[in-house]
Amino acid sequence: MKIKYGLSGFGGISKIHLMGIRNIKLAEPVDFDVELSVLSTTSPSKRQEGMAVGFKNVVGDLESLLKTDVDLVDICTPNFLHKEQIIRSARAGKHIYCEKPLGMNSKETYEIVKEVSKCGAKNQIAFMIRFIPAIAYAHSILQQGLLGKVYAFRGEFFHSSYLDESKPMSWRLERSKSGGGAIADLGSHMIDLVRFLLGEFGSIQATMKTVVGQRSDGKEMKNVDVDDWALLFANLESGATGTIEVSRVATGKEGTRLEIYAEHGSIFINTDNPYTPAVFDSKSRRIYFEDSVLSNDDFYRNLVKIYPSPKLSQGFMIDAHTASLIFFFNSIAGNEMNGLPTFEDGHKVQIILDEAYDHSKIER
Repeated sequence: MKIKYGLSGFGGISKIHLMGIRNIKLAEPVDFDVELSVLSTTSPSKRQEGMAVGFKNVVGDLESLLKTDVDLVDICTPNFLHKEQIIRSARAGKHIYCEKPLGMNSKETYEIVKEVSKCGAKNQIAFMIRFIPAIAYAHSILQQGLLGKVYAFRGEFFHSSYLDESKPMSWRLERSKSGGGAIADLGSHMIDLVRFLLGEFGSIQATMKTVVGQRSDGKEMKNVDVDDWALLFANLESGATGTIEVSRVATGKEGTRLEIYAEHGSIFINTDNPYTPAVFDSKSRRIYFEDSVLSNDDFYRNLVKIYPSPKLSQGFMIDAHTASLIFFFNSIAGNEMNGLPTFEDGHKVQIILDEAYDHSKIER
């Protein structure tokens, strides 16, 4: 099957998507072809670059893209554009893949889910950390109850680039355009992982801090009104309790980590090793599960088939995005793909983000 791919936006994240898509046939066994059909970018300087990477056509606006026969639109534009572009794409009869967060707030994401459902468009949000083998391994263990009841968890997602005070002001640092800071950007991934592995959230509390309060936009200093660091305390409906800490100002410890503590053991996931989590029994002995046991879980079984081996890896970030996109392409091709995050999942994450912002004050 040929899938005609349309892309809206041509910034850094879209190029990560494309690096994976262009190499799918080399790294993973798939039964579809992806044609780079149409790129929509408002930047004239990027149009030639779009043709150079292989797009058959480059247009200057979304409307022109939607008039073509692309099967799907991959939305990689700034957050404040997501709602409009998703709804317009759905009404044009396109399937939609969208970067996170889904919208600016849960009012927007509710409207997105309602409209996309009405149009019947297949949809997926790019919660790509789901799509690493270590997460799939943990998912299988937990779904089968092999470690008993989970009672606690701790998640971390740390970046460092915003500690640089010379980093200029951008839309990501204005809440009216981004919807939030570190907890929306990074925390959305961690909230999704906890929901995926451990279940729904109950009550939460949050505290947040802005470390660099002003940045230059090239002309003058502007106030930053989003969080650089945040800590979320959560009680899950299952009874488990835990924390999620996120930072865009954490030097020396970049990465994503998730610890899960259960009655009969624990799981430690670190994206430094995306292939295998460290699993321990109740006596702190390292334990391993055979693939025949792990493969009882559909998500694990489907993911390990298509995730590139270490020799073919393009790095954790590109590999995970590629696996996420392969799941979506497979769903468009008519294959049942359990475990892919839909816009409904994005909406549920947004409800938690809204609650975090509504019930906390950002320290400056």
